[in-house]
Amino acid sequence: MKIIPIILCVIGIFGCSNSTDPNYNSYYDALANLEAKQAIALANEWRDSAPKITSLITTNEVKFEFPDGRKTSKSLPDSLMYIAIAPYINKTHECSTHYPSSCTGEINEKEFKITAKDKDNISITYFDGNITSLKHGFIELWLTRNKNIELKITYDNKSGQEIIPTYNDSRSCITTIMLK
Repeated sequence: MKIIPIILCVIGIFGCSNSTDPNYNSYYDALANLEAKQAIALANEWRDSAPKITSLITTNEVKFEFPDGRKTSKSLPDSLMYIAIAPYINKTHECSTHYPSSCTGEINEKEFKITAKDKDNISITYFDGNITSLKHGFIELWLTRNKNIELKITYDNKSGQEIIPTYNDSRSCITTIMLK
């Protein structure tokens, strides 16, 4: 009979705690002295390690919302705009604002050939090289602001292209490039 109260006490101490949340103060504090690019890298990491932190990237800033209601943001550079691109073969989702905390692309951790040229002056190339997509299937690019950029993506003998605007009212999440 004495075992039951001890078991109930142990269950009460260890088994009834429903909080497995980490201490979000350390996550919040980690953003204090970071620039936007570093904050976005953390947002990608926290997708798995702290999934209750919401992160989103607009054309002008990266924003974080913590489970306790605290919010913080970091401004993007004046001359560059962040673009998250999820090229696809079979399935995609509609999106205009990128949420590193929840957006998922189809092609994870694969290498893509990317070319980004100025649509109005094709001799200006902003990027020409290979990029590996992240675990959540997105490719991240930093592109010059206030341009229309012709983006071409090649993967596994398939390619797709689209004109990507980089203005204040543009999308930060591109999920419309089908690879054929």
